[in-house]
Amino acid sequence: MSALTRSFRYIFVPVMMTFICIAAAQHFKDVWQVWLPNIIELPYYLLPVAAILALQFNFTRLSLLAILLLAYYGYEQGVFIDYLADNIRNQIFLSGSLIIGFFSISRDRALFSFHTVKTVAGIGLCFAIGSTWQIFTLKIGSPTVLDIPPAINLLTPLYIPVGISSIIVCIYAVWRASLIDSVLVVTLFSWLFLYYVPNGLPLPLLLSLVATAYICVVIAESYHLAYRDDLTGLSSRRALNTMSLSLNSHYSVAMVDIDHFKNFNDTYGHDVGDQVLQLIASKLTKVKGSGKVYRYGGEEFTIVFPNKDVEIILPHLDELRCKIRDYDIVLRNELRKSSNKSDRKAKEENHSTTVNVTISIGVAEHHGQLTFAQTLKLADKALYIAKKNGRNRVFA
Repeated sequence: MSALTRSFRYIFVPVMMTFICIAAAQHFKDVWQVWLPNIIELPYYLLPVAAILALQFNFTRLSLLAILLLAYYGYEQGVFIDYLADNIRNQIFLSGSLIIGFFSISRDRALFSFHTVKTVAGIGLCFAIGSTWQIFTLKIGSPTVLDIPPAINLLTPLYIPVGISSIIVCIYAVWRASLIDSVLVVTLFSWLFLYYVPNGLPLPLLLSLVATAYICVVIAESYHLAYRDDLTGLSSRRALNTMSLSLNSHYSVAMVDIDHFKNFNDTYGHDVGDQVLQLIASKLTKVKGSGKVYRYGGEEFTIVFPNKDVEIILPHLDELRCKIRDYDIVLRNELRKSSNKSDRKAKEENHSTTVNVTISIGVAEHHGQLTFAQTLKLADKALYIAKKNGRNRVFA
C-alpha cells in the first residue's frame, strides 16, 4: 500500500465513521428521543471539556473550533432557527465552512503567543468574506434556499467558497495525514450535514457527536505524544517499559546501535544525522520474526521478539544488518535551492554524494529467573562486545 493510499484513510475513515454514527442515531431514534431533554444540555458540557483538553496539549485549532461551535449552539438555542433570515443562515454557513478550511491550512501554536492574534484575525477575515460573498450573491441574483432546496442548489455562486474549503480540508487531511486534520474532516462533514439535512439529527446530538470525536482524538494524540518518538515515529522507551509488563516468560531482546554515529553527526551535521536515524528506524521496522522496534534513546534502538529463541532471530538480525550496511544513503544537497550560478559546480559535485552506515547488535534471551530490565542489560552487554570486536556485527 502506497503512502498516498494510506493517507487517504484520514479522509475516508472519519467520513465513514461519522456517517455510521449518524445512521445509527437515526435508526435508534426512539431510544435517544426519550433522553432528548438531557441531550439538549450535553453540548454545554462536552464542548468546553473538549476545548480545555485540547488546550492542555496545545491543540489550539480543536480548542478554538470547540469554542466557536459552543458559541454557535448558544446562539441557536437563544433564537428559533425557523425565524432566522435565510441570508443570516447562509452567512453563518459560509463563514463556518471558511473557518474550517482556514484551520486546515493552519498549524497548532501556543495559545498565548503572537500566532493567536493572527488566528483570531483569520477567523474575523472568514466572517468578513462570508458576509461579503453573501451580499455579492444576493446582488447578482443567486437563488437562496427559498427558491431551490439546498441539497439541489449546489452549483450557485453562493456555495463556491464551501466547495473550495471542502477541497482544501481534504487535501490537507491527505497531505498531513494526522488525527487532528482527520477530525477537521469530521467537523466539515457534520457542518455540511447540519445545513443540507437540517432535519436529519437534532443539533445538540450532532454537536455532542462532534465534541466526543474531539475528546477521543485529543486522548489518542496525547497517547501518541507520550509513547511515540517524535523524530522516528517509533514507540518510545516509555512504551517499551509499559509493554514489558505484558510479556510472558519466553522472549528475546536485541539492542541496536549505529556505529560511529557521533562522528557522523560531527562530519555531516545533525540535520543529516536526523535523516539517518529516520532511515535506520524505517529499515528496522522491516525486520523479520515479528519483532517490535522501539527507540531506546539517541542512536540506540531495542527490538523485542515475543515467544522467540535467540537461534531463530539471529539470521533475521544478521540479514537486517547486511541490508543497512549495503544501503547507499544519498545526502541531501543544501545548495539545491540556491540560485547563485557560482554554486552550480558544487551542486553537481555534491548531488550524488553517498554514504554508508553500519549497525552493531547485541541479543539476549529471557529466562524465567530474570526481569525484563536484567534481560535488557544482558543484551546491552552483548552489544558492547559486538562493538569492541570491530562493530558491524551481531553478538548473542
